[in-house]
Amino acid sequence: MIPVSLPEPIDSNPRRFSRLILAMCVLGALYIADRTAYWTENWNLSVFSGIPSGPATLSVGPETFKLPFSYIASPEQRAIAQSGTGKVSTLKIAMTWPGLRPAATLETSERDGASGRIVFLELEHNPDRESMRARLDPFYRRLARGGEVNGPDGLKTLQLSAAGSLNTDQIVFDPARRNGFIARCRGTGPLAHAVCHRAVVLSSGLELRYRFVEELLGDWRKIDNSIVRKVAGFRIH
Repeated sequence: MIPVSLPEPIDSNPRRFSRLILAMCVLGALYIADRTAYWTENWNLSVFSGIPSGPATLSVGPETFKLPFSYIASPEQRAIAQSGTGKVSTLKIAMTWPGLRPAATLETSERDGASGRIVFLELEHNPDRESMRARLDPFYRRLARGGEVNGPDGLKTLQLSAAGSLNTDQIVFDPARRNGFIARCRGTGPLAHAVCHRAVVLSSGLELRYRFVEELLGDWRKIDNSIVRKVAGFRIH
């Protein structure tokens, strides 16, 4: 019988394998967070097919809007407009920046390249909702870690997220106007785009909310004015 000898023990530290596994789990979590943020930002862009031509008419609260079907980001809401009922609680719209073209008119290759340049809007009638600007002094300033710092193109920034956190959370606002521009920008990790959320009260309790990637903050003046004018053009007076 041939004697069987056991292999010599290797000189390795089991802690190294634990650290390696932990690092792989962290990288996997970051990747999942990045993909989740991407598809959250780009909801319903994969279903822009078979869109009717011509305008759609939809009502949000007491307001009525007439706009091309290709601007409507929800297939359910396009179906509602086609059925003739025409009433929704929240109207969802997607358009490109710059140009404010309907996102549905983009070719697949264009859409993939323009994912960070698509602005998502929601119109909702909610007269009782408190504006973000009204919460600036009594709420956001108290939560801020440190004082305000300079942001892009005249904005001021308040940092809400904890120091060293992978997630980012900050308030950006225009200090020159009492009821001026304000947005909340959140990121879910180093691989994901931070997304800024802006809300504007138009009239009669009608609120316009839109979101865009943080990289576009340098154009906040143009974006805000252009989007408000574009939405105003959809309203039936």
